[in-house]
Amino acid sequence: MGLRRIAAAVAAATLIAAGCGGEQRAGRAPADPRAQAPVPWRPDGALDRVQRARALAARAARRRAELERLAGVHTVPAALRRALLSRAIGERAHAGYRAAYRGARLAAGRLEGARGAEQAAALGAVERLAAAGLLTPSRLRPAFLNLRRNTRMWTRAPFPVAGERRSFGRHPAVFQYVPGQGMQLHPLASWGRVNARLRRCLLTRGAACPERRMRRQVDALARLGARRGGFLAWEYQYAYAQGTPPWISGMAQATAVQALSRAAHALDAARYTRVARRALGAFEAPPPTGVAVPAAAGTRYVMYSFAPPLQILNGELQAINGLRDAAVLGRSARAERLVRRGDAAARAALGGFDTGAWSLYSAAGAESTLSYHQLTTSILVELCRRTERAAYCGAARRFARYEREPPQIRIAPLRGLRARRGSSLRFSLSKGAAVQVRVTAAGGVVLSHDGQLARGDHALGWMPAARGRYRVRISARGPEGRVGVARTRVRVVLPRPRSPRAPRPGLVGEAVDPGLRQPRRRG
Repeated sequence: MGLRRIAAAVAAATLIAAGCGGEQRAGRAPADPRAQAPVPWRPDGALDRVQRARALAARAARRRAELERLAGVHTVPAALRRALLSRAIGERAHAGYRAAYRGARLAAGRLEGARGAEQAAALGAVERLAAAGLLTPSRLRPAFLNLRRNTRMWTRAPFPVAGERRSFGRHPAVFQYVPGQGMQLHPLASWGRVNARLRRCLLTRGAACPERRMRRQVDALARLGARRGGFLAWEYQYAYAQGTPPWISGMAQATAVQALSRAAHALDAARYTRVARRALGAFEAPPPTGVAVPAAAGTRYVMYSFAPPLQILNGELQAINGLRDAAVLGRSARAERLVRRGDAAARAALGGFDTGAWSLYSAAGAESTLSYHQLTTSILVELCRRTERAAYCGAARRFARYEREPPQIRIAPLRGLRARRGSSLRFSLSKGAAVQVRVTAAGGVVLSHDGQLARGDHALGWMPAARGRYRVRISARGPEGRVGVARTRVRVVLPRPRSPRAPRPGLVGEAVDPGLRQPRRRG
């Protein structure tokens, strides 16, 4: 054992003498003279100011020259390189983004079927941003977070259903599956979840508020904001309706402002107030950059920056509600002015969304689903509590009452019904409902129709087969689940006998003028 140790020690010493700190032996090639050249500055702080200045100037010149060369190149690697050269990101972030891009391209090339198509769509969204010159440094973080989540989703996770929302790990960002466009970052869902938790923090005065976790979540979402038209915005990066990315939502932007204002108060962190104020510009800029649209009585804050004429009630009310927190909790006079403008416009338009039995989702549009009706009601209740304005309080009470009332059905009078003659069964609904129509006679059901119908007037064709008395029953189950029923009885008679047709001139049986008779030939 002792010999082995000695041999090992000798071998180690030999190696050290040969190449690890030993003196240079005769016959070895001389050291590279460039290694002995003086450096512009040394670690000990002794600087050669002239050489350092020259080196810095040369480096800056090379950087400017490369930036000029990349100015007309609109690819993802070029966008990353420009961000690095302009010092918007560091070397580590640059390397991470490049690795994410390479991994996404590799996955898109290897995946097959629907997974490959969705991965290619997510990759294409980032490349289209770059091609349009919109992959700016502030958009790199949300764009590449979206790309990484898609690569992970389509290579590892179970396939989602359309509209499904998922989160990944401890990050608070919520992603929604948009068929044909992959998993997409959803700012409203992301901020909405955090906003609800912060509301509990305020209501319980911190008793049920995990402060460290909430700070991490608010910070993570705040870093996903992008610079847009001079303000901070949380953008959507997928195509929707007529909108091309990146677009913003007034409702999502206001929810982010509200969450940041609540976080500043609940977590005693003034930095969140500053972030919230940087986002207020969205409510001052017109579309397509911002969401501010002039109205008769004030300013509307539209749901979609790409669709200013579209007026969606719940989105515009939530915009006002979120700005109120920025005004009150954040003590922002600027936010208070925005609230006054939006409040005036919303109260003036509120009556146009009330049908008398339900709410409309959009102005002059379709009725709200149950979930959207309840969302609108909850926002109205909150605005009523905070402002005590009659318009909000009255609408909140009516909308809540509509959830307790079944649909009302009115059957139009049915008169003059005759057997084997076509007719119409006409009725009206007070709200959209799942409708069942049954017409029965002594022998059973003679007409049956089921379907989902909107509010308003409807007509159903009917041809009674025989005379007699018929019973009509129409039931309608509203979106709130309550059922309304209407009944009536009708009488069907035989058709009237048809009057005989008048004979045409010259036909048999018709009187003929004697003077018009032709003389009969003889023989």
